[in-house]
Amino acid sequence: MRKWMAWSAAFAIALGGHALAQTPEDLQKQLDTMKAKVTALEAEKAVADNVQDEAALESQINSLSERYLAGTTVKSAANPVSLTGEFRFRNSWTFGDNLPGTTPRGPFAFSTPAEEHDGSYTDALVRLGFQYDFSRDVTAFAELQAHWAFGDGASTNSGSFDSFSEGGSNRSSLDNGVSTTVRAHQAWLEVRNLFNRPELSSRTGRQEIVLGNQFHFGNADWYNGYAFDGTRWDWDSESFSLTALVLRLATQDLDPNQNPSFRNSHDDDELYSLYFTLKTIKNHQLDIYWIYVNGHGGAFDNGSGVSTGSLGNFVGDPAFIGTAYYHTIGARIGGMLDVAAGLDWNLEFAYQFGDNLGPGFDLDIDAFALEAEVGLTFNKSSMFRAYVRFLWATGPEDDELGYVTLYPNRHANGGFRARYGIFDLIPMTNVITPQLGIHFDPNAQWTIGATILWATTDEDLGAIEDDYGWEIDVWAEYRYSENLVFNIGLAFIFADDALEAIWAIDDDFQFYGYFQARLLF
Repeated sequence: MRKWMAWSAAFAIALGGHALAQTPEDLQKQLDTMKAKVTALEAEKAVADNVQDEAALESQINSLSERYLAGTTVKSAANPVSLTGEFRFRNSWTFGDNLPGTTPRGPFAFSTPAEEHDGSYTDALVRLGFQYDFSRDVTAFAELQAHWAFGDGASTNSGSFDSFSEGGSNRSSLDNGVSTTVRAHQAWLEVRNLFNRPELSSRTGRQEIVLGNQFHFGNADWYNGYAFDGTRWDWDSESFSLTALVLRLATQDLDPNQNPSFRNSHDDDELYSLYFTLKTIKNHQLDIYWIYVNGHGGAFDNGSGVSTGSLGNFVGDPAFIGTAYYHTIGARIGGMLDVAAGLDWNLEFAYQFGDNLGPGFDLDIDAFALEAEVGLTFNKSSMFRAYVRFLWATGPEDDELGYVTLYPNRHANGGFRARYGIFDLIPMTNVITPQLGIHFDPNAQWTIGATILWATTDEDLGAIEDDYGWEIDVWAEYRYSENLVFNIGLAFIFADDALEAIWAIDDDFQFYGYFQARLLF
């Protein structure tokens, strides 16, 4: 600034002689002109200084960016590397009474006190997945999962610390000793275009398996999810697909199945399956399948036939603990017909045969199940749909075991929502149950629905009344965005004697409600 003021003074002195001979008006004009030039020169100087400052700032930004990139770049043979995930929180309320002093005929064999099961809990699930695409035909995927209930899965307001080292046995009284377990829900390697055949692919590792209408193989994503250890091979062409499964089943009979078979009791709980789908029927699919369970742990202990219910129970007919070998063969056809805005239908039949052996019993497995559904959409804009769903699965009789459920998806976050009631207490074996339902979209973001079902046993439970009872559900879904969905549901169950005997609940009114937020990316 001083430099520019000196130049201005020199310029004024040089003009001084001429100014003496000029009128005051001329002098004022020249003075105004000088002030304008000085202002312009100062503005140019400011711009020059600013340019220098901006250049210095840009240099600093570039330097920081280089340091940042050097510190965060992940070098990987995979390109691209994709991150996926799920955050789900579901708050639930239950109201009802347990039966006093009753030993359930379901999976839990214990006596219950005469008490209410009223209360609220929040089910939380978090998944983080990492997908590595090494080439167009090679993909690896790993997915971590943590599942807990608020207040039970980790120390919170109670405080948490160990008196000594982490994991030490001497814990402070402020530490409740409970932690949230993070486990590998999935971890698999998929290879496509095997032997230069684009139809042929394989996937090996821990994986979810969803086939058909999820009557035998579903991912049970409403709860913790089903995942299998094993390998699958797929031939997928335009006209048909064929899936071969070789899976290791979870065991509960304490045999270390990773040891050589000659060093243990030959614990080879496994599942083999061939699943064929014909695609050449217009707007339809035809499935034909064979499933074999080699379950030394028994039809229940190998993990099949169970599904967690809304009250924390397992749904299914627990087979006797023993050695089970059984086949399931079946067929399914489903599709869409051009009636109104669309008539969808699904029909599936499965037959089981085999043996279940154990101390003091020798039972044949000779059973079948039939599931059918017909739905009619009346309007494409509102998607108003009414449907009828029906299930018949045979129960135990004399020396025969009833139908053994495999890995159905009873209550999905999408699709059929609740297969047989939001409560998930109606079994999928030894059952006859029809249901009616409707749902519609009042606008693009909402879906609202209601269901009513009644259920009874296929084979009686001795002197116990055969009926399971009634359930009425209402629910709604709000799609906040492409990734975030809110759900709410209310279930009202009126249990009869059969359901009372299985779950040790009285035959009065039982209520269950939930509110859920689910973020997927």
